[in-house]
Amino acid sequence: MVHAHFTIRLDGVSLPASAAQWVADADAAHAAARIIVQGLMRQHGGDPRLLGATMVITDEAGAPLLELSFFEALYMPVEPVADADRRPRVPRKIAPTRLGAALGPVRRLAGAFGVRLQPRPGH
Repeated sequence: MVHAHFTIRLDGVSLPASAAQWVADADAAHAAARIIVQGLMRQHGGDPRLLGATMVITDEAGAPLLELSFFEALYMPVEPVADADRRPRVPRKIAPTRLGAALGPVRRLAGAFGVRLQPRPGH
């Protein structure tokens, strides 16, 4: 386990605020940095300078572990994660009608409570 420190470098200057957390390895530090960057962009995404910012990850002694550009953290493709609890999605056989599309959230909510809605006539 590594006590990783996450610092933002913007326009060549390291910002004084930083975060630290225990991570298993460099891959875990990279994943944590992506989550931090994505959260910051949700909060402050209107500032275009952030796309040029870099997340610098160091260990407790200050030795660099890795650097991740905000641009890379936002636009790097994400690999799907296998989840044993997730059921595969079955494709629909027909295009949904407007009513069917409007009832979709109600059906999902009813399914979450274990309620069975009656099928529409003809389907």
